[in-house]
Amino acid sequence: MLNETQLKVFVDHATHYFSAFAQEPAIVRVPYLISHDESLVYDYTGVIGVSGAFRGCVYFTAPARMMQYLLMTQGETEHSQEHCLDVVGEIANTLAGNARRELGSDFMISVPIRIAGKPEQLTLARSARSYAIPIQWRVYSAALVVSLEDG
Repeated sequence: MLNETQLKVFVDHATHYFSAFAQEPAIVRVPYLISHDESLVYDYTGVIGVSGAFRGCVYFTAPARMMQYLLMTQGETEHSQEHCLDVVGEIANTLAGNARRELGSDFMISVPIRIAGKPEQLTLARSARSYAIPIQWRVYSAALVVSLEDG
């Protein structure tokens, strides 16, 4: 099961990502538990499957306006759905990849699955504690969800 130190790895990388990528730090709020049948999704979601020492998923989800604004801060003039999907997938992949460096090579991650819209439910690990990590960047609210059980 994911411990507090391991969860903090995700919190720290989320904070660092926005400072580096968007040149403006995000406020990462206190993580909280969500149930395996709870659905926390915004307009765009990047899902990373995890296997090895842990099994489950990590996903980043954000509203369309936030994705469009992130594109704008990078000088991108095209704010299409495909570009927003690219950004949300990149964020999910970067956060999971950075966590992998600290959690070890047995923390194996998949390529991101990118989702536009709000699926009825994303499947979380049933026997794990799943955590939502609220992220506030500028006026936008997003979340990083970590749902991992021992592999």
